[in-house]
Amino acid sequence: MKIMNAASLLAFVFIAGCTGSAPNTTPPVTRAMTWTLQAGASSAKEANQGLQFYTTSITIDAGDSITWGFPAGEPHTVTFLGNRKSLPPPTDPKVSKPAGGSVYDGSAYTSSGFKLLGGTYTLTFPKPGAYKYYCLLHGGLKGGMVGSITVQTAGAPYPRAQQQYTSAAHAMITSDLADAAASVDEFPYPAGGTHLAAGIAPNLNTGPPSTSTVVRFLDSKSGSDQSVTISVGTKITWTNLSNNFPHTVTLGIVGQPFPKLPPFSPPSGGTTYDGTAITNSGPLFPGQSYSLTFTKAGTYKYHCLFHDDTEHMIGTVTVRQWNDSK
Repeated sequence: MKIMNAASLLAFVFIAGCTGSAPNTTPPVTRAMTWTLQAGASSAKEANQGLQFYTTSITIDAGDSITWGFPAGEPHTVTFLGNRKSLPPPTDPKVSKPAGGSVYDGSAYTSSGFKLLGGTYTLTFPKPGAYKYYCLLHGGLKGGMVGSITVQTAGAPYPRAQQQYTSAAHAMITSDLADAAASVDEFPYPAGGTHLAAGIAPNLNTGPPSTSTVVRFLDSKSGSDQSVTISVGTKITWTNLSNNFPHTVTLGIVGQPFPKLPPFSPPSGGTTYDGTAITNSGPLFPGQSYSLTFTKAGTYKYHCLFHDDTEHMIGTVTVRQWNDSK
């Protein structure tokens, strides 16, 4: 049996002690979070629309993801510009399509494309930074639909929990939809007259872009009043009383399916209507008006090309002969 000398024994004890007490240098495991936000909101069968990201700002960690929900009938996008210097115009057909992948690091244009009625969109953020994003349909106006994301280093403490963002979003949505409903009381023309509103928003078309709007044709201070009765030869004028949306006044040919026209189609059909030709105002931007004289008795449906599919922005004009008292 070999006996260790004192020096060897001391070295063995030192090595064993160091091995047993070595600090753990493995970095702590951080679990990536998936946060949820909302793009747009609606009520009253899609008549009242909230035009914000709810909430507008959030702070997350690198590696986290965000899922946006799109519950409203009005389409929205979640769009990061990457290295682009400006937003593409809403008339660009590419705006409606997704772009980029499922990860955003600030370098490439990335977009959800149009989403609505329960759609979702998820992005992961691997790189710390500050990122701004837009709705391409509603973010181009001053004070429009814009959000911001601050991405911290992985493992940094979060300043707010998901429930805090959710509560703040709920308060914003409640306020925006209440403001939209209240804006109907600002209808400025005689009720039941021949001057109608093609959409309305808080402070009407003279105010700054609002985060609330109503997508309806109005003939009174009622969000459901989308019909008018007139006599042959009467002229109706529509004015866009919103400050944040374009609308159209578009009529098809009686007895035929409503035409499939793009929303930004130019004006057509002239200044009179008898049911025999497609007649379109073209886009009416905030404050713009359109007038049409009805020259033949009948009942005519008219649509907003931007909002007829899911927001039900469809009105009715009933035209009667002078001696028709029914």
